[in-house]
Amino acid sequence: MPIHRVFACVLALCAASLAACQPSGETATRPDASAAAAEGAPAQGAAINDDVVVSTNEPFWQARVEGDTVVVTGIEAPARRFVRASSSMTADGRRIEARDEAGDVVLIVRRMRCEDDMSGARFPLTALLTLDGDGPHRGCARPASMPPPRPPGETP
Repeated sequence: MPIHRVFACVLALCAASLAACQPSGETATRPDASAAAAEGAPAQGAAINDDVVVSTNEPFWQARVEGDTVVVTGIEAPARRFVRASSSMTADGRRIEARDEAGDVVLIVRRMRCEDDMSGARFPLTALLTLDGDGPHRGCARPASMPPPRPPGETP
């Protein structure tokens, strides 16, 4: 078999393999996705492309991604609003970057379950937050449309 045919076959197999790995294009969270995430199910149903909320412990930060704006709040500093955030997909999630006049914020949100270090609450996504070069600080994340998960044993 000539080398160009072997190359064409290998290329076709690679393309077929990659096509099988691509997401279906569904970006909406299924109605049962937040309940499944709270129960510790895989985070595949979590809408990583939508607005998200990231929370870290020690330092205690919360970053809320709202469209192309990132709002960072915490007990250690006044709230900051970063506009014109850029977002790019990574192999296992999403990277969000934004700047303001004082510095920058970088969020990496991954499709991996996360348990809060202090409360034990289960989140559908894992996150890293870097603020003005300080970090990355490990944390948990959830779609903004999902209510905050409750710690185990806490009743509504």
